[in-house]
Amino acid sequence: MTDTTLARRTLVPRLLLAGIPVLAVIGVTLAPRQLVAPARSAFMDLAHMVSASLLASLTHVQVEGALNLILFVPLGATLALLLPRGLWPLTPVFVFVVSFAIENGQALIPGRVPDGQDILWNTVGGIVGAFVAGAIREVHRRVRRD
Repeated sequence: MTDTTLARRTLVPRLLLAGIPVLAVIGVTLAPRQLVAPARSAFMDLAHMVSASLLASLTHVQVEGALNLILFVPLGATLALLLPRGLWPLTPVFVFVVSFAIENGQALIPGRVPDGQDILWNTVGGIVGAFVAGAIREVHRRVRRD
C-alpha cells in the first residue's frame, strides 16, 4: 500500500479526531462566560492543588498565558498531523488565524473580552503542538524505515 493510499484511507478518521480539539477550543473561547466559568474554576482548583508552589509565584496574567498556551497545543498538533508532511510547518499560521478569528468573535459576545496577548500565547501553544507532532512523525518515519 502506498503512502498516498494510506493517507486517503486515514483522512476521515483523522478529520473526526481533529474535531475534538477544535470543538474544545471553540467551546472554551466562544461560549458565554457564565457557561465556561464553572469548568474554568474547576480546572484552576485542580491546577492549584497539583502545582500550588509553582502557581504561587505566577501572576494572574502569567497563569492566563499558560492556560492559553496549553489550550492550543492539541489544536496545533492535530493541524500539523492533518497537513501533508511537507506543509506541517504552516500550522502556526493556521493557529494564528484561528486565534485571531476567536478573539474578534469574542468582541461580539457579551461578557467576553478579546485580548491580543491571547493571540500570542495561543499561537505559541500551536507551535509547541506542531513541533511535538513533527517530532512524532519523524520518529514514526524512522521506525518504519528500519
